[in-house]
Amino acid sequence: MAAFNHQKPRILVLHSYTEAGLWEQAFNRGVQAELTKNLAPISVRWHYMSFTNEVGKTDWDDAGKQARQIIDSYRPDVLMSIGEEAQEYVGRHYAGQANIRIAYATSEDPAKYGYQTAHNVTGVKEVLPLAQIVEVLRQLGRPSLRIRVLGMDDPTGQAERDQVQEFSWSPHRLMGVQLVSSFSAWKTAVRAAAQDADVLIVLSFNGLSVSATNPRPVDNGALSAWTEHESKPLVIGIRVPFVAGGGALAVVPSAEGLGGQLARQTLGLLKRSPGNALPPPEDSVDFLIALRPERLAARKVALPAIYTQAARASHTLFQ
Repeated sequence: MAAFNHQKPRILVLHSYTEAGLWEQAFNRGVQAELTKNLAPISVRWHYMSFTNEVGKTDWDDAGKQARQIIDSYRPDVLMSIGEEAQEYVGRHYAGQANIRIAYATSEDPAKYGYQTAHNVTGVKEVLPLAQIVEVLRQLGRPSLRIRVLGMDDPTGQAERDQVQEFSWSPHRLMGVQLVSSFSAWKTAVRAAAQDADVLIVLSFNGLSVSATNPRPVDNGALSAWTEHESKPLVIGIRVPFVAGGGALAVVPSAEGLGGQLARQTLGLLKRSPGNALPPPEDSVDFLIALRPERLAARKVALPAIYTQAARASHTLFQ
């Protein structure tokens, strides 16, 4: 049986973070759904680089070395590399190698890891559903809104900031994007947004430290509830935990959709003979709506019923 498994095409699914993460679980559901449809024999192994949000540079270096040892031993035909850290500490080391193909999922520019010139790399870039946020803003009935954006100063936040700045927000006005390193600075930015913004878009914040002197991550629920309660502008998140923690509304790239999209791409790679050109990278396409109706009502915001129905369908309607 071991020899048979070794002869089957091998996929290694490499996550940056823990399998206990809600995002990772949703991503894996998308992957598993596509793998279930696949009738060809394959061997799949899963590996998670980190089991906590409190990880330093040395920890990531060690996790990267361990993951590369597993890859070198397992010798997968395709490495599914998921998340920024998986690219930085693992994936980029295999760019350009002939005996392995890489299918990445990341919100960062793949060129950062040398992927754009590597013949053995393709993948899916997670794209924020900014056009869908503009459509939500259209439902508010105001021709032009002032928008501020707040995020966390880490690689994910920096990649999200770049997408926001490159997007055309017309007919609305982007007043500015601010990335912060602590919840203390986050609070200051939320309060300041009331001076010149009608809408505050909050980017990813998981792992944000309590303060400059307390590196402990702030509880996501506490951050979400505080932000929703204290912000004068309407707050729109881009991740489900914002609404799960007490926020009113989020327009979210679908982790499950991203997982399915990358799995379909990976299975397609297995059908190509080694050495054949890989398909071009793709942008993510699926998104979902997360709602907390009573908080929207408190802000006197009424969205069409289809938004509630969409949130209910994706199990992201919070009461």
